[in-house]
Parts: sequence; structure tokens; C-alpha cells
Amino acid sequence: MAETDQRPRGLLRLLECLVGFFVLPPCLYLVRRQLAFRLLPIVILLAVGCGLYLVRTEEVDRRTLCSPADIRRHLRGILALFLPAALSIAALTALFIRPRFLALPLHAPWTWIAVMLLYPVLAAYPQELIFRAFFFARYGSLFPNPIVLVAVNGLSFGLAHLLYGNWIAVVLSTLGGFLFAYRYLQTGSLLAVSLEHGLWGDFLFTVGVGWYLYSGAIH
Repeated sequence: MAETDQRPRGLLRLLECLVGFFVLPPCLYLVRRQLAFRLLPIVILLAVGCGLYLVRTEEVDRRTLCSPADIRRHLRGILALFLPAALSIAALTALFIRPRFLALPLHAPWTWIAVMLLYPVLAAYPQELIFRAFFFARYGSLFPNPIVLVAVNGLSFGLAHLLYGNWIAVVLSTLGGFLFAYRYLQTGSLLAVSLEHGLWGDFLFTVGVGWYLYSGAIH
């Protein structure tokens, strides 16, 4: 009887996941111009809601949401992948998108400094709270195969960036989603994966690729 009761509940949760993370985000593309400069407040509000859910339901250990010890433990693994990949992306940007290469630090240094400081806190952490901590806690059991879970989660993250209206944002976000999902599955640390996300975000805005992930680019 309990197993029979759990089946409809699992189906409803799967439907909820599909609508919330795979149907609604692509639909936002249709109203992307109206959302352009409201994205950050919306993401922060959603993150607050997800955080309250996780704390109230106790589906995750609260310490995993803010333990700095996790960063020290996983920093070497994060940098081992980041450094060679970042050098390759910087070289490709300099070759193929030369007008945007290092444009932000060179032409708007104060804006660049603000982005470097604020992006990890106001953008990376809230997104990871929604797409990793909340997604894994609420929907992780729907995808018992870890490869499938990482693939589904990464794809959902890429679809959420369709509203930027360019393929670079979608491709980079999907690849980033796979990486961050794998890191969260491996470490279980929200701070560690947020650090990695923030590191990549700051780097992309520095070299010039961040323009394709900027709300102003929607217009």
C-alpha cells in the first residue's frame, strides 16, 4: 500500500521538476526583454524560497550550505580543472572575439571590480542554491543513476539561459551545469560548488565572454 501511495507522489514530483526546470525556463525566452534587468532580484527571491524549503524540511544538513571547511578540502580539484580550461578559453576569446577580449577590466575597471566582488555572492551562490542544493534534495531521488542526474541537472541549467537569446550562453551554461552538478554530487558542498561557479563567472566576465551572459545583452 505504501509503495502504491509513493508512485503518484513520485509522478507528481517528476511533473513538478519537468515544468519548473524544463518547460518554464524556455518559455521565459518569450518575455526576455521584460525580464532583462529583473533577473537578479528574481533569482535571489527564488533562492531565498529554496533555502527556506531546505532548512524547514531538513532535507540537507545545514552545515553543507555554509561550511568554509569544504572549500579548503576541494580547492585543489577545482583549480586543477579551471586553470588549463581557462587558459584555453582566454586564447580562443583573444583569437575569435578580439573586440571583447579584456574589455571590461580595461575600459570599465570599477565595474569590473564590482562584478568580481558581487557575482560570486549575488549570482553564483543563489543559482547553486536553486539548481544544485534544492534540485538534488527535491528531485535527486527521481534519477538514481548519477550520470543521468548530472546530465539532467546540467541540461536544466543550460535551458534556463535560453532567455539570453544566444547560443554561446546556452552552450557555456550547459557545460557549466554538468561541471557544477558533478562537483556537487562529488562534494555535497554548496560553498565549494558556488566558489567554482563564481570563479568561472568572474573569469568569463574578465576575458569578455561574460557579455553573452549579461542581462544588457538581451536587448
